[in-house]
Amino acid sequence: MQGFDWDDLKVLIALSRHGSFAASGLALGQDETTVARRIRRLEHRLAASLVQRGPSGRQSLTELGLRIASRALAMETETRKIAELVGQNADMLVGSVRVTAVPVLVDHVLVPASKPFLRDHPGLTLDLIPESRNMSLTRREADLALRLGQPKTGGTATRTQRIGWLEFGVYRRARSAAATTSDWILYQPEHAHLEQAVWMQPLADTQGASNLRVSDLNTAIEAVAQGIGQSLLPILAADPDPRLCRVDNPDGQPLPRRPIWLLSHADQAHLHAIQHVKAWLSALSWTVDPPRHS
Repeated sequence: MQGFDWDDLKVLIALSRHGSFAASGLALGQDETTVARRIRRLEHRLAASLVQRGPSGRQSLTELGLRIASRALAMETETRKIAELVGQNADMLVGSVRVTAVPVLVDHVLVPASKPFLRDHPGLTLDLIPESRNMSLTRREADLALRLGQPKTGGTATRTQRIGWLEFGVYRRARSAAATTSDWILYQPEHAHLEQAVWMQPLADTQGASNLRVSDLNTAIEAVAQGIGQSLLPILAADPDPRLCRVDNPDGQPLPRRPIWLLSHADQAHLHAIQHVKAWLSALSWTVDPPRHS
């Protein structure tokens, strides 16, 4: 067995996270051909098969590939520890932390709040990943995750804490807020189980539904801002938008709210960069003010 390059192991880690040469290349900023070449080089140097193709053509790691990727993940954590030690010697917080959350939280909460935090920690890189699917902390697709529901997987490897609530209000386009009725913008059938969708359905049945349906909260915000109809939107994202106006609850029923859970990997709990980002996320204000009227 020949010696191997740590950069090739990083490609193997990416493949274990993303499941294909193409997706791994996007994550690494490399083309698919380069990823495939690096994997072949690693296999040659280890004299072992690390990647196999399934019936659909999708790449996956062999059993040995998975075991090596697991060890490589531990090496990745150790390199982050070394970087932190260097930073501590220079009295700086250094490193990079990947945070994933649904797009509405990334775009309307985390991005605006990140400027003062990053100004205080110039040696820290914060990777914000807007993703509706639940990215895997176990495969280290992300270091921290904000989810709108208590996780059902992860076991003892994942630490969870509830840091707030995503509260909802009824919104219309600001210039049409005085209208007595407005069609409800609902969700596509595969998302009809969401709390906000369930709450709106009875009102849409009696008051009317828009012929536009959405799949996520960011699209719902834009649809309301364009005057297509009214909808239930997260207050933290919608209240600051001057195009929108929060109006009174039309039927007096309690408005839904969704818990915000912060997930982290137990093996990374000691990393100072992750500790600081967790503290920052936990300290963000998740409170809301009474409705404003125009």
